[in-house]
Amino acid sequence: METKLFKTSPARSRFAASLGALATIATAAIVIPGLVQADSIQPVTTGGTSTTGTTGVTADPNDYTCTGHVGYGNAESGVPGTQVRYWFSCDGPITSYQIETEPHQILYADASPVVELGSATTAPSTDGFECQGLFPGVALDCTTPSGLTGTSNAGEQITGQFAIAGKLKTEPRIDPILTVTDATATVTATASPVTVKAFGSTGSTTVTSKVTVTGPTVVDAMSGPFDLGRPTDVGHDRFDGDTRLGNNPPVAVLTARDKKTHVYTTTKVPLDGTTGSTGVK
Repeated sequence: METKLFKTSPARSRFAASLGALATIATAAIVIPGLVQADSIQPVTTGGTSTTGTTGVTADPNDYTCTGHVGYGNAESGVPGTQVRYWFSCDGPITSYQIETEPHQILYADASPVVELGSATTAPSTDGFECQGLFPGVALDCTTPSGLTGTSNAGEQITGQFAIAGKLKTEPRIDPILTVTDATATVTATASPVTVKAFGSTGSTTVTSKVTVTGPTVVDAMSGPFDLGRPTDVGHDRFDGDTRLGNNPPVAVLTARDKKTHVYTTTKVPLDGTTGSTGVK
């Protein structure tokens, strides 16, 4: 018997410039992306499973293909910053995901993203996620609390929002990185037969008197990271090709002032984790 493994503890994430791997400590998951390019526009069509979530053959959960995009979100009363809407789907079911936004700080995020099979079909009532993080911060972690299963079909569409400081048109524009996981727990039940004889009877009957349960055996898979791309509805500029997992990553300019010499030093840091250049002004 196999069932989805629920994750109820809040996840804690740390971004590393080298973009490494996933480590799990007890029930807390730390997701650190590696380097993989993903198509951020085209929908998922893999393994005989349609983009509307029709059940069928899904991909290896360690080698999913996930696609999506980001753009302007809907304004929410009392929420500071600029709302960013994200959308993505994968060619297999998932139990958790992380969206990482370095260097943009997330100020606020929706706790319950919307999960749909398609524009005209709702997902099962047990499908869903619970999102949390340390805000302001650069990561949003969404897990499956007790009673929910994440997504139960390939191609389910996940939509949510988070708020950042600044404007979507400001360079470097936000370019989120997505990593997904799928965890299952398997329990084995073994029946032990015994032979019994009723009082006064010459015959005997074999019955099952004991069931031994072993497990659970937990298997946790991870796919990604995937580049959700720059915002799709803010217009084009000369940096459109500078995605974080592409050949020309955007550059963040950091400025620091020496307290003794009062000299300002600027450092240009490519957002793919490579060594930047330093200048003095």
